[in-house]
Amino acid sequence: MNDEHPVTEEVTCLVVGAGIAGLMAARELRRKGVEVIILDKSRGVGGRMATRRFAGGVFDHGTQYFAPSSPWFQTRIAEWLDDGIAREWFRVRSFEMDPRFLSASRYCGSPVMTAIPKQLAGDIDVRTSERASTLSREEDSWALTTDSGSRYIARSVILTAPVPQSLALIDSIGIELSGEQREVLENIEYEPCLTMLGVCEGAPDLPDGGVLEFERGNLRRIMDNATKGVSPVPALTVHAMGDFSRKHFDDTEDEILASMKEETETVVGTSIREAQLHRWRYSQVVQPHHAPMLVIDSDRPLIVAGDGFGVNGVEGAARSGMQAALAVMRQLV
Repeated sequence: MNDEHPVTEEVTCLVVGAGIAGLMAARELRRKGVEVIILDKSRGVGGRMATRRFAGGVFDHGTQYFAPSSPWFQTRIAEWLDDGIAREWFRVRSFEMDPRFLSASRYCGSPVMTAIPKQLAGDIDVRTSERASTLSREEDSWALTTDSGSRYIARSVILTAPVPQSLALIDSIGIELSGEQREVLENIEYEPCLTMLGVCEGAPDLPDGGVLEFERGNLRRIMDNATKGVSPVPALTVHAMGDFSRKHFDDTEDEILASMKEETETVVGTSIREAQLHRWRYSQVVQPHHAPMLVIDSDRPLIVAGDGFGVNGVEGAARSGMQAALAVMRQLV
């Protein structure tokens, strides 16, 4: 990855967002010989496939695991397993599973969740700390500027950020979406998630797998990253329920941590000696669109993709990115 770049650049395809959808799209485009650049506002790649370290603890603090629901994604996981960047975490039992292709296994990154997006990024030109600010038409191309003042000219653009952010960028160009297009984008809904990361004084009292999920209350799940094999010391990732997260999203960090810490310590039977907070504004899609992507402009491809389309989770994002790349290539031929 290369963070050094000139103020203005021309590229065949510009991908906004370095989560799994953007990375899968860029890899497929690059494999087909298409010049591509990825922009992401964060300091690293992966989106919600995220890992953080502090106070001796290591935390997967976004997406915790993934599972295949199709032969296509099962093949992708097999490739990641062979590459040593994924591993099986635990297995579940369900009578509803289709034995032809559904797996009882739940997988995670190895050694941490960010291992997968970092390898996918590989030698792709990813520009981190670059927040897309405006998008405009320029003859037969698109012009995109960032908060840093950089300007990119691209024959095609794939937007893979959370849909509300992509919609805001589209609206910045004054493009008149069809009624159906706007309805699709505005109907995709996300749920926020307040996440506490806590280093424990002692081993937490959790089930053998190190995961405890709740059906009601303020907490959705508690996960021990040590039991998961991620952290050398007991280190909890605690996700709050959507209702709690919405209600307290803009509270101070101290207020949120005090509430979540007290409730967590009561459950796990040990104290948390150091904690940090992460606010996921667009944590989980609760109302996706059934199609894998949305083509806004087919003449000079402008496509919205990501985990808001198709199957929810990592698989949906990966498939969406792949389909967006294929759509771009069809138009560029």
